[in-house]
Amino acid sequence: MEFTRCFLGIALLVWGLGVSYCCAEDPNAVARGKQLYAEEPNLPLEWSIKSEKDSYYAGEPVLISINIKNSGKQQDEIDFGTEGIGAFSFQLSDLNNNVICKESKIERFGFSVKSPFAYVPIGSTYQKKIILNRWCSTLLQPGQYYVICNIDYRLRSEDIKVPPRMGSKAGPIHAKQLSFNFLIIPTDGEKFKEIIVNLANDALYNIKPGTKNIKELLLKAEIAGEMLTFTDNNMAIPYQLKLLEMEKYTWNKIDIINSLVKSNNVSAVEGLVQIVEDPNIEKDDIKPLLIEGVYKLRETGKAEIISATNDFVAKYKHPPVRQMPLD
Repeated sequence: MEFTRCFLGIALLVWGLGVSYCCAEDPNAVARGKQLYAEEPNLPLEWSIKSEKDSYYAGEPVLISINIKNSGKQQDEIDFGTEGIGAFSFQLSDLNNNVICKESKIERFGFSVKSPFAYVPIGSTYQKKIILNRWCSTLLQPGQYYVICNIDYRLRSEDIKVPPRMGSKAGPIHAKQLSFNFLIIPTDGEKFKEIIVNLANDALYNIKPGTKNIKELLLKAEIAGEMLTFTDNNMAIPYQLKLLEMEKYTWNKIDIINSLVKSNNVSAVEGLVQIVEDPNIEKDDIKPLLIEGVYKLRETGKAEIISATNDFVAKYKHPPVRQMPLD
């Protein structure tokens, strides 16, 4: 489960401006549940998917690249949903067709600084990169695994204008399904540590005077930070904590706290305690969630976690509203 926050004021503002993100009443659409799906988009798109590598260690982040080529005669923008991830859901199976993970779409509420749109000019190919571990853990036994990626996307060109007010309704949803395989191999501790350190070096970057290609550096740092956030290995905890201290964007902080809590590790709880109590770390937007994370880790009942947090819980009471409904 993800943290959720609903900024009612923003929602009312958007409603008041006449902007709607519900599905349009398209006669060519097919109803599925409460949503409407169009059979085919107006724009011909060629889709492909692949993982960054063929093989991974258990817990290693799996970076996925989705390539979309615009073979049509008009440019367009693809709407991938909130934060650019809301359109995606995944199913992970072994080669015996045993479903190991089946995760639905990620829903997030409130203000987002990340655009959901991907601009695809005529004849060009757009590459979308996402991390499988955001939906499904890769803490798996060695072997081959099969991934199905479902994408429910919209096209900006199919938005329906809503006169007389300025604004539009989002057009119908188009469904796309892609798949790929990857291999989990026996873990080599030293090589895995090297992978994590390299991700940390990219994510915790320093822009020095005279640095060229700053935009490329920032994009690389963003992807590395996301991969580090969702690494399912306790070797990543010190770097996740450092990333949490430096991170400016609230939803990214929430993702890191989720990962730290899921680790069930004493180092994670000690780090959360330190961040709460350090006056030099900016945390006004997430302090209740940090405290909630400590309490969630205490629910493991592990003696070392309980011992490390007894003084903390005497000082910081449990938040009155549970902010962190983790499984």
